[in-house]
Amino acid sequence: MSVLKQSAQAVQIALESNGFECRVVELPASTRTAKEAAGTIGCSVAQIAKSIVFKASKSGRAVLVVASGLN
Repeated sequence: MSVLKQSAQAVQIALESNGFECRVVELPASTRTAKEAAGTIGCSVAQIAKSIVFKASKSGRAVLVVASGLN
């Protein structure tokens, strides 16, 4: 297992600190688009989940939107 970059380590620590049993993985190739991600991990674009986070202007709360890689 390779050493995670500092930003990825911070995510791993945050997940563990909040009770999530996950493993952060850094991939060797670009995953900027759903198509690139699918090619990198060897699945179809439909199996990829895209996400974007917005900050609500009034409440300041984060809003996470998760969509299919096809959309």
